[in-house]
Amino acid sequence: MANLTININIPKELASQLVYLETISKKSKDFYIKEALIRYLEDIEDLQVALKRLGKKTKTYTSEEAKAKLNLK
Repeated sequence: MANLTININIPKELASQLVYLETISKKSKDFYIKEALIRYLEDIEDLQVALKRLGKKTKTYTSEEAKAKLNLK
């Protein structure tokens, strides 16, 4: 798959943070943007799995019920 180039406008505060990180770490702004996007997309995928599982008829427990069931009083 070919790389995709995206142009975005970000608030000055975020741009300043990226410039600062780039300066102190010697890693590019692109690096930090890619890392942030990867982590965000992974979180969204995890959320979708969790929501799908919650939609199924499964037993859920309160923390007290779980402790009692596992004998962790």
